[in-house]
Amino acid sequence: MEEQKWKREVYETWDAAFKALLPQVRQQSVRVAAYARELFVKACAQSFAKHTPEGQARIHGRYADAMYKCGMYHQLGKALVPPEYQQLQPDFTEEEQQLYRKYTTDGRILVAMLQVRSAKARFWKKDNFEEQPTENIPWLMIRESCEQHMERWDGSGYPAGRTGDEISAVAQIVGLAKELDTLASTTRSENPFDEAVEQLCAQSGTAWNPELIAVLKAAKDDCRAVYQKYIHYTLTLPKTIQLVERESDRVMGLSYRPMLDSLTGDVAAYEATPWFSGILGQPGEVERMADIAPMLRRTGLIGDVCFYLLYEAADTILRMRNCKIDVTTLLVQMPDEFYALGSKLKEFTQLFEDQPIEKENLLLTISESAVVSATKATLETIAKYRRNHISLVLDNFHPEAWAPERLKELGFTHLRLAPEVCMLEETANSAQALKTWGFTILGAGVDTPEMQSWLFANGAEWVSGPVTGPSVSEDELIRDGIVRRQQ
Repeated sequence: MEEQKWKREVYETWDAAFKALLPQVRQQSVRVAAYARELFVKACAQSFAKHTPEGQARIHGRYADAMYKCGMYHQLGKALVPPEYQQLQPDFTEEEQQLYRKYTTDGRILVAMLQVRSAKARFWKKDNFEEQPTENIPWLMIRESCEQHMERWDGSGYPAGRTGDEISAVAQIVGLAKELDTLASTTRSENPFDEAVEQLCAQSGTAWNPELIAVLKAAKDDCRAVYQKYIHYTLTLPKTIQLVERESDRVMGLSYRPMLDSLTGDVAAYEATPWFSGILGQPGEVERMADIAPMLRRTGLIGDVCFYLLYEAADTILRMRNCKIDVTTLLVQMPDEFYALGSKLKEFTQLFEDQPIEKENLLLTISESAVVSATKATLETIAKYRRNHISLVLDNFHPEAWAPERLKELGFTHLRLAPEVCMLEETANSAQALKTWGFTILGAGVDTPEMQSWLFANGAEWVSGPVTGPSVSEDELIRDGIVRRQQ
């Protein structure tokens, strides 16, 4: 272990000691406190540990607030070690592991010193860690939880390797609360909280008191509410097997903007917009498909790039479904050049075989101008896609330029109004008429609440734009979807 220049502080208050912890340690302590309180309430109801004198004295409803403090301050001893040793690292030497584990016994002494404030300075000055006795039960609960929360029922814990009822009942609860939070925060799964509970239940009789596991089962729903409350801090985003690797330095991908539903105002779908990085001399900047499409066409990469992005969209839909998010529809911005390539039905068939999503989960845009200028071959390609249930949205749509019969002939069912025609009386009349023909009207580029209200009032079912929310990454989309699901 390298020589440290860090100097141990003398803490005058609880707040000063707590602030000396790393932010992530403080955040975890807040979560553990909330879990511990829920477990404690159920433990009182189930007469947990009442067969021991210590349990009879402490496991009582009047100490629920003290139990919260036990969870809040159980890692307080980490304030007495350098910041780099406040979290256990896999490459710690044996000496460094011992220094890390010492926070348990140091924590008990620190709590005792904060209790006996008048004697504290003398004890710290002499580096004398002698604990002053007390009969105050809340103070004893905090001392015990600091020292013993890493002990395990079978003796495999530390610092003393206590077994069974040698471990304070309060410390058992805090230890289980901490492990629940750790597992729920690090398990990469579609249901990290449930899997965390399952793992703990599987350790009944070994790491954990079987009676305490029964308490956990009874408190599961209440603990789940704690997990949901702090999901922004705890969530390890679920991960499915993907066909598209999302490397942090990849040169292209999709960003996602919410599309709101006219009836509920909730998110009904997401607009997926391609981005491309690697702009010379502009690190971190991105270009859009319209900027790069001519180069892709010139190099013959339109088809490959489009299907890369479609696979990424399909991966995202599958992940949303696996996370039990109700919204699983993406409107993917496609370059007009894609439709001039001829039929890609073979590639589409392979896509839906590789990723078992429904075709209606993907809506692909084609601009009005591309349809107006399309050759006979391109129109036939569009018709093939429609006959094979590839959903196409006529984008940047100007209703005054089209007869409903022609739109029906081309096979379009979804029309997305051009932003510049919104707020016009003639557009409102046309939109209402098109709805009677069975067309689904969408809105794009919504940048004011008034524009959103106008679109909803005139028949648009979904709208997107700056007002509906920012463009986010896939992980942010999943996180927000899980939060909405759990509200």
